[in-house]
Amino acid sequence: MEFIVWVETRLAGKTLGVEEVAKFERCADGIPPEDIGLTLAEGKDLVRQVQRKIVQTQIEILSLAKSLCMHCAGAQHVKDIRTRQIRTVFGKIKVRCRRYIRCTCRGGRPTVLWPLGMMAIPRSTPELTYLMAKRGSMLPYRRSTEVLGELLPISAGSLSHATLRRQALVVGARLDQRVTEPRSQSSPMARMDSRIW
Repeated sequence: MEFIVWVETRLAGKTLGVEEVAKFERCADGIPPEDIGLTLAEGKDLVRQVQRKIVQTQIEILSLAKSLCMHCAGAQHVKDIRTRQIRTVFGKIKVRCRRYIRCTCRGGRPTVLWPLGMMAIPRSTPELTYLMAKRGSMLPYRRSTEVLGELLPISAGSLSHATLRRQALVVGARLDQRVTEPRSQSSPMARMDSRIW
């Protein structure tokens, strides 16, 4: 038997693309216990590939949306393509995003527009930061790193106990600041913090 996992991207009901992300082969008769379902390594790899495809597609759609000037709807010229690494719960993902030379239809000098920079995406997703801080506060840092590495696709040596410690301390400092300097719940940062915590 052959199992193929595809990711189909749709926007407003239209299919933008279909891509194969994983393929698994299993024998059809006399299935041994170790061949039932996916192994932990196969499951980690599958989730990592799906995450990579979803994130890269999101960045491409964002980049295409910014390719036209918001004032005159003219095409903006591509300056270059930059890569950036984002750490997620499902592993590190390198994304590529175009930078544009901003249209000068409203006067002024041409400047560089980088959609990925405008989004202010952190190096680590809030979910990963939350998991590192939570596990780091419950167990010793080295043990927390081992536990997270065993269960999640971040196990490929990309998470060290020092990184986990640093993230836990940063989140702790942020929580201390929230206690000593409460913000109004209407501020964007307060809403973001409440979603994370």
